[in-house]
Amino acid sequence: LWGWLRPTPAPAVNRFSLFLPPEQVLQPVTQSGNRVAISPDGKRLVYVGPAERGGRLWLREHDQLSSTPIAGTDGAGTPFFSPDGRHVGFLVNGTKLRTVSLDGGPVLTLSDSVNSTGGDWGPDGYIYVEVDSGIARLRSSGGTTELLYNALKRKEVGAEWPVLLPGARAMVFRTRRANQAATDFQIVVMKLPDGEPKVLMRGVYARYSPTGHLLVATADGKLLAVPFDPEKLEVTGSPSGLLEGIGVEGTGFAINLGLSENGTLVYTTGGATGSRRPVWVSREGVESPVDPAWQPQGIIANFALSPDGKALAVDVVQNGINTVWVKQLPAGPYSRLTFGDSGNMRPTWSADGRSVVYLADVTNTGGTPTMRRADGTGSARTLLPPGPTWGQALQTRDSRWLVLRSSFFGTGKGNIFGVRMGDTTLVPLASSPATEGDAGVSPNGRWLAYTSEESGVFEIYVRPFPDAESARWQVSAAGGSDPVWSRSGRELFYLSAQNEMMSVEVAPGAVFSINPPKRLFSTGPYTPIGPVPSFDVSPDDKRFLLLRETTPTDRNELIVVQNWVEEMKARAGR
Repeated sequence: LWGWLRPTPAPAVNRFSLFLPPEQVLQPVTQSGNRVAISPDGKRLVYVGPAERGGRLWLREHDQLSSTPIAGTDGAGTPFFSPDGRHVGFLVNGTKLRTVSLDGGPVLTLSDSVNSTGGDWGPDGYIYVEVDSGIARLRSSGGTTELLYNALKRKEVGAEWPVLLPGARAMVFRTRRANQAATDFQIVVMKLPDGEPKVLMRGVYARYSPTGHLLVATADGKLLAVPFDPEKLEVTGSPSGLLEGIGVEGTGFAINLGLSENGTLVYTTGGATGSRRPVWVSREGVESPVDPAWQPQGIIANFALSPDGKALAVDVVQNGINTVWVKQLPAGPYSRLTFGDSGNMRPTWSADGRSVVYLADVTNTGGTPTMRRADGTGSARTLLPPGPTWGQALQTRDSRWLVLRSSFFGTGKGNIFGVRMGDTTLVPLASSPATEGDAGVSPNGRWLAYTSEESGVFEIYVRPFPDAESARWQVSAAGGSDPVWSRSGRELFYLSAQNEMMSVEVAPGAVFSINPPKRLFSTGPYTPIGPVPSFDVSPDDKRFLLLRETTPTDRNELIVVQNWVEEMKARAGR
């Protein structure tokens, strides 16, 4: 009788480090979002780990000593579990929403036109994700999207990372405005499906805890417990500090944090803010620094080397806004080229090396091709009238053409066009139902290289330029991306599906002819960029410029705390 009447002891808190061997390690940040997820019962972990090219999802069962890759998830990011823990939703390149069964079965594509960095799967049968205009939901079986929160009407540039409250009666998410620092992002709660949104506090990420708190991560890596009433949708007390140094990365656009319904917490420590640096890599794979003293003052998103190799145009993310800078090489000044409230990104160089071509007035779907002198003098010049937004823009070596790639989020999903400088008539160069990208014209102006997934995987193709419909050749044989012409035009470089730098010799003449691809070195240690090529080539074609993550970020371990809610109750005074 005494054993029945005495209070049940609180479950013991069990904290341990889950080691990830090199072949299973957490991937560096290449996409925004949360890179770890834990099942509702706390028995399964899914995270973004390595693949032959980029990342894919890996599964770690609680009773297993090793993780296993999840088939069909190459390129995946931002995993999230179904309510029963048997399926995982994920995003590919921020545009494709897919689900996969952990019990086996095909990967299902629910949408190929979202614009998302986060998602959540509700017990109501809906998946909640970001779209161009805000936050929407669609059935977990597919169908049309239903807009729930319109960020554009509120003059916000982002409404992101939706997380459902119990019963899917409401959701919390974050919002941000143009030129707003991550420290000023706001956590918002909204009753579903059409309640009035309420700002709760500042933070970069929030999710509900079964203790009756919101867990709020801040831009500087603090985790706060905020007393919260999920019925009234109101904060009911002051925040309490729980943890410091959790893995908030990419100036607040990536995080590694999950909490199960039964109170198991998973997270990483340390961030990597400002840790990317360009490095030189020889054809033999020998690395050397560009300028060890250079501090980019933000996260380098992409870059382009000037025709003479003496300057570097850099797209730097500062407080969530893309800005273009110019760095004089090897150890010269570093100066900002673009200003204003809107973002500017993905710089390339004019043919004469005196100006930078970039995308201005950036929205969630792309930007407007613009040119400005690299020394900062004069005004920026818009190259095309207002119209569709573009995801890539570059000038041909003879200065006669501008080559454009349409936004992945618009109609056509990345078709490639050309337009004569000073004209506005678009000439289709590579247009199909598949996704095309990474356009580049050879130095002699005869050939257009690009990527396409028309075969089901991305491969490298070449067409005549500008008469692109007259012929087509496939260059890669088992997957490829990031085609870049050598400065001499005698080679075409690309990245293989196995993270290797490949070289293809191109014969001179009016007929396109190539030798078989040759491997140069592994690009595994370097950071893939994504929508534009991840590397550039020196004027003598002897060195490659790539990005490296230079600050260790404890990617080889996940910290797991079982029954963490008991510890949280004590710390939060409950």
